[in-house]
Amino acid sequence: MSSKKQAPSPLVNALSCYTKKQSIRFHMPGHKANDKIRFNEKLKKNLFNWDVTEIPGLDNLHEPKGVILKSEKLLAKLYGAKRSFFLVNGSTSGNVSMMGAAVSPNQKLIVSRASHRSVLSGLILTGADPIYVMPKFDRELGVFTQPSVNDIKNTINKAPDARAIILTNPVYQGFCPDIKSACLIAGQNNINVLVDEAHGPHFALSPLLPHSAGDFDVDAWVQSPHKILCSLTQSAWLHIKGQKMNINKVMSWLELMTSTSPSYILMASLDLTRALMQDEGKELIEYTLELAQHARHQINKFSPFYCVGSEVVGKRGIFDIDLSRLMVNVSSVGYTGHMVQEILIDKYNIYPEYSDFYNVYFLLSFSNTKKDIKHLVKALSCFKERCKLKDLPKPPYILPNKVMKPKEAFFKDGEFLPLKDCIGRIIKKELILYPPGIPIVMPGEVLDKNHVEYILQILKMGGSCQGIKGNLICVVK
Repeated sequence: MSSKKQAPSPLVNALSCYTKKQSIRFHMPGHKANDKIRFNEKLKKNLFNWDVTEIPGLDNLHEPKGVILKSEKLLAKLYGAKRSFFLVNGSTSGNVSMMGAAVSPNQKLIVSRASHRSVLSGLILTGADPIYVMPKFDRELGVFTQPSVNDIKNTINKAPDARAIILTNPVYQGFCPDIKSACLIAGQNNINVLVDEAHGPHFALSPLLPHSAGDFDVDAWVQSPHKILCSLTQSAWLHIKGQKMNINKVMSWLELMTSTSPSYILMASLDLTRALMQDEGKELIEYTLELAQHARHQINKFSPFYCVGSEVVGKRGIFDIDLSRLMVNVSSVGYTGHMVQEILIDKYNIYPEYSDFYNVYFLLSFSNTKKDIKHLVKALSCFKERCKLKDLPKPPYILPNKVMKPKEAFFKDGEFLPLKDCIGRIIKKELILYPPGIPIVMPGEVLDKNHVEYILQILKMGGSCQGIKGNLICVVK
């Protein structure tokens, strides 16, 4: 064996270091590296054996006719879809594909401003003309929630020629929109309903959770089982329902958005996850819900913080809430979410999903344990109430002025200028709080003074905003 020094592998070293810490994981993916998941041993044992290509007998993801199609049909049956598709390029590929199948260039698409950044990719690639609808804002929790039914109705009335509307069910905080009413309003106007349900693949598996998009007259919805269930990261599902969506058009877009060398390991994890959910999904999801409900009660009882629960339903655009996840408000007792997250990681080896200035978020799955919850409650109980923080960032509530479609701005020449010098300029590169990936200003919109002040405040307090390099942003030249 050669004694030659090995080349460095910085990413591998970082991953190894994290693994050795045996951290308590309240972040995605949902499998949490838990060896007790039924199929984990089989997947690990065959990692290299199953890393194959489209050889005879293993079908072809782009034109499935054999075993992949059979697996997708089983998935469709589980979720009540007319047709379901395996995705190996994440929910992003599903969002773009259903948007592309529903709208053509320059046609209007109603978009919730609470949408993930992947919807922006869809707007650029399809050339659709977005008509934005603002979600409500909860001042106490410091977050946007969901658009109200009235806001959706008013937006449709202003754009009766829109071809589709895309909603998010749920947003990162677990807040759900009134999909049933949105479908009714959209149906009266012959508008397709698309749903980004990346964070809701578990909804259809238990009546104790909010309704899945598939329970209503939606036309297509996307889910990320790697987030809450147990497939591998970057794997997702797309479901089609009803007669309005052209399946061939959907498949054409999927072919455009999918690698010509799709991972059979990712597809295997999707197939295994579907089988597990079919056999044990209800029990596993309700176990997760029990863990979360216990944690919520304990956090509210023993810590100074407030863990959000069902009491917010019916307020400020929140039609329903996913109680299997934990949103812990810390700003009311003198902390920022960033401060609490840093302490949890450094002192207690607990990794939340993410934090903002007001809250810390914990994603639970059936791979978490009662011991995990005990550690979390104990850690949060060690915090002491402090003086209430003042002047936390609050985003502008009014939509920016849109002067061109995202696709037009994307293909314009751009230039990088200091943020402070860009008031009144048209944004070319989106400015996005990440996580959770919600845009502040979209391509084609005019940056105003309120946006600049908000972004500077975020950066000053240690927050993160994608689209800024140093103090420079990209605007249309």
